[in-house]
Amino acid sequence: MGLSRLKDKTTLTNVVTGLLLFILFIPNIATLLYSEDLVGFVVKQAGYLVVSLILLFLPAVFLKKKAYFIVEGILSLTFAPIELASLYLSRTTTHFMMIDTILNTNWEEAKELLLSVPSVVVAVVVVWVVYYCLLFGFIPNEKFFPRKVLRVFFVAIPITLLVGCVYFFRLTRLTYTSEKTTLLDNLEDMKDMIVLKFDKIYPFDVYLSIADVQKRNAEVRERQKQLDSFSFNITPKEDPEETVVLVIGETARWKSFGLNGYGRNTTPLLSQNPNVVSYSHAVTLANLTSNSVPLILTRANSMNTELADMEKSVCEAFSEAGFSTSWVTAQEVTPFQERIIAACDNSFQQGKIITTERLYDMDLLPAIDSILGKSGHSNFMVVHTQGSHFRYSQRYPEQFDKYKPIFDNSMDFTSITSENVAYLVNAYDNSILYTDYFLSSLIGKLNARCPVWSMIYLSDHGENLYDDERNVVLHGSLVVTEYEAHIPFIVAYSDGYKAKYPEKVENLIANKDKNITSEVVFHSLLDMADIRAGVIADTLCIGQNTLKSQTSTFILNGNRVPVFFDFSQLERERR
Repeated sequence: MGLSRLKDKTTLTNVVTGLLLFILFIPNIATLLYSEDLVGFVVKQAGYLVVSLILLFLPAVFLKKKAYFIVEGILSLTFAPIELASLYLSRTTTHFMMIDTILNTNWEEAKELLLSVPSVVVAVVVVWVVYYCLLFGFIPNEKFFPRKVLRVFFVAIPITLLVGCVYFFRLTRLTYTSEKTTLLDNLEDMKDMIVLKFDKIYPFDVYLSIADVQKRNAEVRERQKQLDSFSFNITPKEDPEETVVLVIGETARWKSFGLNGYGRNTTPLLSQNPNVVSYSHAVTLANLTSNSVPLILTRANSMNTELADMEKSVCEAFSEAGFSTSWVTAQEVTPFQERIIAACDNSFQQGKIITTERLYDMDLLPAIDSILGKSGHSNFMVVHTQGSHFRYSQRYPEQFDKYKPIFDNSMDFTSITSENVAYLVNAYDNSILYTDYFLSSLIGKLNARCPVWSMIYLSDHGENLYDDERNVVLHGSLVVTEYEAHIPFIVAYSDGYKAKYPEKVENLIANKDKNITSEVVFHSLLDMADIRAGVIADTLCIGQNTLKSQTSTFILNGNRVPVFFDFSQLERERR
């Protein structure tokens, strides 16, 4: 009977061990089944499986069984939801975009996301609880492998590493070798290729992405410290009071605006304003907010992103020109934005003052009105809105529920499917309707307070809504689509501005069908205020007849990689 009990206990331990290993390996299994990098490539899948299994069991060679599962639970199981979310949303393993989004998400946004997927949260918690209950209840503190198996490991691992190195060395020789390539070059290329592959294996992809984001944030802070002595060398402008406003929208796409020809009249107020000009071919330089906003505010572009950290922003440029500067935001600020805000004369951050669950862009108007009421000087203001940030139905009050039924609080992230596209589109269009109301209300405030004013509104990026056979949704994808690239770019101005700068108004109307990118913002804002400086490029000014119409550009994808984009791709969107 004692022997039978011992066998039963051993069997139970083995079953629990197998179950815990399966739980730990779930993200890797999901990667094999869903990652675009692997699906359909048998050799890649086999290589990923072998390396993943080796990395899974490698700590067990040195740790006892209970210690092994405790370490793996902390270092691997904890981050599994991130890997699975990345695979679900973008069909790729965890990368810079995913971690950057998580680390730059404020608590309110995180809470909103978690509450929208209660079933997923419960499932994750249940798995964690089951894992640790089984671990501490049934796993003894004994050696993981018998001595014979360890011997096999010590032989198999070096052989596997050797085979892998030979394979990658041969691949680099075939791919990169030229007449000038040396053996040392091939070895360096081999190392880079191995690291690139290793970067996609869970959980190391998460660790490397976290390190990458932290490194970049540290570099941004360090570079910003060096900007104290930087100057655009702009001579202060001696003019009567004038106001310039930059409104940065969120997740708004060109196609969904009524004044751009959309089938629904989502912009009834802006469409009736004769001093509003909508540009037809404006493209963002990045499809993720954290990448896009620095390129809007500075002279940097997608091929020279470092300039955003090496030069000051358009806010400081206006400050040099003698303007009072303000930053009004409905969003959490990033380290990059914190430096700019610190240099502004006025700032208002909605999330720090208003504590209601639902925060709307219209709640920014009192702060804007207060700033505009400070007369006697020229003003430059940046307004960063929530716009159409997902969840769309949370971005507007109930009275703007014009298009129904909508994707609302009763539907969680698991409901984001092509079958529910009508719900998504309805809620999204309602958020654009509210954007129209906000922008028109802002224009009303400007008309009431400022005789001479001009404004540029553009979105940081667009959005995918299962628009075609590619079945892409949301934004930040690694393959940039025209729906997240093509953004609304709207210019508005007062009658007083038109009277003061008739030639500029004539040019910005004449230029409305030229191909432009968000790179024009820095230059155009300064030019619209008639500020002259050597840092302004006339070919990037919408108020000049020298504005260049582009044929192509490069857009940073969610992983900060420049992706070629031809403006002819916008024609696909119109079909």
